[in-house]
Amino acid sequence: MTTERIDARDVLDANAKTTEAFSARVVGRFVRSGPDVWDDYVFEVCDATETVAVMADVPVQVEAEGARFRMRRQGEVLRLQWLPNPASGDADPPDRTQFLATCVRPWGDAPGRGAAAVIAEKLSSTAPKPSLD
Repeated sequence: MTTERIDARDVLDANAKTTEAFSARVVGRFVRSGPDVWDDYVFEVCDATETVAVMADVPVQVEAEGARFRMRRQGEVLRLQWLPNPASGDADPPDRTQFLATCVRPWGDAPGRGAAAVIAEKLSSTAPKPSLD
């Protein structure tokens, strides 16, 4: 069995926010592999079936497959599986397309100017101006 290891910088890179409140099942949690903050995280599968109420406007990391996402809760990073609302006739098993359309919206930091642009601006503003004499 292969252990899933994630770099500490990548354990939760929020790429979406929830758009509404919904329920999710905890699939597992990421725990640090060592005592230091830079140590990799290891994924541990949860044996118990714990259901979590996810609120609207929460930063999450939508995973590449299925209706799964990562979220921080009480200092832990959890991997969760969206649970469709049975009263609304939602798909069972959870449908990724429906999850993406109804539960999350893309989110992230606005792209900033790169370091090269800042350095070029600094250099051009301090360089002596050529004389036209």
